[in-house]
Amino acid sequence: MRTGLFMAIAMSVIAPLASAAPADIPLVSANSGKVTTLRRGQPARVDLQTNASTGYMWKVDADRGISVTLVATVPTRPAMVGAPSVATYRIVGARRGTYRIVFRYLRPWEGRAVRTVRYTVRIV
Repeated sequence: MRTGLFMAIAMSVIAPLASAAPADIPLVSANSGKVTTLRRGQPARVDLQTNASTGYMWKVDADRGISVTLVATVPTRPAMVGAPSVATYRIVGARRGTYRIVFRYLRPWEGRAVRTVRYTVRIV
């Protein structure tokens, strides 16, 4: 009886840890222009400063076969109107290969990027 109770408690503690999603690998400006290697399904994260009040936004161009999703935009100073935010993108590759991802910071009506960040991701 004691063994059964111990096993039930141990499994209730260990099971959630085993099924927890892996942490995102941060891609930072230093990675821009370099090749970053990830395993299939392993998520990576890109945090980019943005300020929607200026009309600028990040436009993402990515090769087919890799998923780039905006998951959050968090203000750096929530109480301040017009303050910048941090846009967080999640990158996940399902198939092996090398993929190019380009983030362009621009005003859509101008079409010219004032900042460009490039990543190359190799999925193994």
